[in-house]
Amino acid sequence: MSSSRLGLRLAACLLNISEARRKNVVEKIAKAALFEENGKEHSEVTVLNIFSDYDYNRSVITIAGPVENLVNSVIAACVEAFQVIDMEVQEGIHPCLGAVDLIPIYPLFGVGVKE
Repeated sequence: MSSSRLGLRLAACLLNISEARRKNVVEKIAKAALFEENGKEHSEVTVLNIFSDYDYNRSVITIAGPVENLVNSVIAACVEAFQVIDMEVQEGIHPCLGAVDLIPIYPLFGVGVKE
């Protein structure tokens, strides 16, 4: 049976945050994508990768899962980033727009770009 018959609609978000030098902060933001405040897991969502650049003081957290579930995970990670990254003291060679700079979402399977 093909995956499309199972109804899988997968996407990934490459969440760009303005922190790389404090590993514990980056990991806290990534964990927020996986768990709700009450400790309950965001269903079927995973963090695939965390790439941090010390000089830029910027990290990219790759979050993937079903489109329907991905939204809440990305929002939770963004809220955590806004709470723990102080842009008044943030330094790095990359120009920053805010604690969260970019939220690109890429369709992976069974979902179109327009969605």
